[in-house]
Amino acid sequence: MTTDRFLFLDEAASTNSYLMEMLQQDRNLPQLFAVVARNQTHGRGQRGNSWYTSANKNLTFSFLIRNGYIAPQDQYAVSELVAYGLLKTIARYLDEDQAYKLKIKWPNDIYYEDKKIAGILIEHSITGEHIDYSVAGIGLNLNEESFPADIPNPISLKQITGESYDPDEVLRRLMKRYGFMIEEFLLGNYAEVHREYMRRLYRRRGLHPFTDAQGHFLASIKDVLPTGQIVLQREDGAESTYAFKEIQFDAE
Repeated sequence: MTTDRFLFLDEAASTNSYLMEMLQQDRNLPQLFAVVARNQTHGRGQRGNSWYTSANKNLTFSFLIRNGYIAPQDQYAVSELVAYGLLKTIARYLDEDQAYKLKIKWPNDIYYEDKKIAGILIEHSITGEHIDYSVAGIGLNLNEESFPADIPNPISLKQITGESYDPDEVLRRLMKRYGFMIEEFLLGNYAEVHREYMRRLYRRRGLHPFTDAQGHFLASIKDVLPTGQIVLQREDGAESTYAFKEIQFDAE
């Protein structure tokens, strides 16, 4: 069923894949066009991970961002926009103390304390020296009451508040926020979003355990670059830069 800029599907393997295929057939889909699956059977995440969701309980969708002015080396600005907009929308359903516990875990997850409430997967189509468009996939745990034991540290909005949520209402509120944010974003005003992204970054302050190819170490997060690489500063002051798959956050 298509409504305005939303295509609602009873079931889809992956909304990202579905929307990417639609764009191969029709490159004139409008800005923020979204494909929403009531049941997503093979959702994809970062590092090749899958995304678990029960049918009709959560929010799983992908939407189109047309951004022909962004250079490929600045592509992580899109991730920051999507993550910050999602965090701000989730916060609307929480009280002040709960909202403070929401963080963005690099590169693309939303955490409540040390548990994952949402995941993001962004894929880009690059033409020449610019990103033609991006497809942003979001999985948000809304009404899940229990998760399989083999899924690490998940949590849902209902588990936090004890309340149930209408996925369509959350979707429309989120897309309305993105509509406002993207106007400034497409003018090249990335700095404010980056500041807020860094301010809400998980483990932003203090020393925390990480693992790279050489082993375990303690470090603080100094910055996230426009390329998406994270800059860590070790106890001795030495700095190292890592891409998505080159560093692991360890349990504390």
